[in-house]
Amino acid sequence: MNNYLIIYNGNAGTSDNEKIAKQAQSFLKNNGKQVTLSKTASRDDAVEQAKLATDKYDCLVTIGGDGSINTACEGFLTAGKSIPLGIIPGGTINNFARALKIPLDTDEAIHNLVTGSPTEVDLGAINQTPIISSLTLGRLADIARNVKDEDKKRFGKIIYLIKGFKELFANRSYKLKITANHKTETLRAQILLITTTNSVGGFVAFNPDASYDDDYLHVFLLKSFTPMSLLAYLSYFITGNLKNAKGVRYFKTQTLKIEGLSKRDIQARIDGDPAMSLPITVKTKADFLQVVVPRN
Repeated sequence: MNNYLIIYNGNAGTSDNEKIAKQAQSFLKNNGKQVTLSKTASRDDAVEQAKLATDKYDCLVTIGGDGSINTACEGFLTAGKSIPLGIIPGGTINNFARALKIPLDTDEAIHNLVTGSPTEVDLGAINQTPIISSLTLGRLADIARNVKDEDKKRFGKIIYLIKGFKELFANRSYKLKITANHKTETLRAQILLITTTNSVGGFVAFNPDASYDDDYLHVFLLKSFTPMSLLAYLSYFITGNLKNAKGVRYFKTQTLKIEGLSKRDIQARIDGDPAMSLPITVKTKADFLQVVVPRN
């Protein structure tokens, strides 16, 4: 890889991104690479630049968390192809980077752009909307919706546990129609979680049986939980045994259709951000991405 494009969010409040982009540019040039910097004005702008990069560059570098990576991947999906993706983590949780063992330290992540090597990675997708880490429905999505950006920066991933405890007292469930692995069923659940890697909420041991290249979507359904069961679920969650907890159903599939049968609108969250409402069909795109990861 010799020709790099580095895109970064140029909006107010993200001034560090430009500094990091210039630092990466300097390092890459010192290693004989050609580098173009591009400040993005909006998400749509970033998607378009990522799309066009697939015909012009050998590697696209993005700076930020899961949302920034998701944006780049949307550009790749729109183009129908991808080029190696370099990541300089800058988010609060950085699920995707953690799952792929990409350094969270900025200097080390920049070095990885040269010393690392591209590896094939699966991508979840709803048409041209990518899922790099997770999709949530139900009360888990409600929890994430109540977490403000300033809270994430101040408290880190523990804020999700705090908000989660408060959400337990809202007794809501959702009637869903699920089609997967050639079977269709109707059920009620309070939480539906789809993951594409082993990392959720910054916990890299969440699902030891999952990996970024296993070609599957990993689906968790929690039928109900109460404040009394919170500590038990947290223990299962942190130790990577949630699938074994009472009241939790787990399966893996390559295609999942979800329809909402409740009267209320059910909105998904993808990689921590608000997304579309049901119905949706999620598919795995095996080995669609090439991500620059540390060499073993």
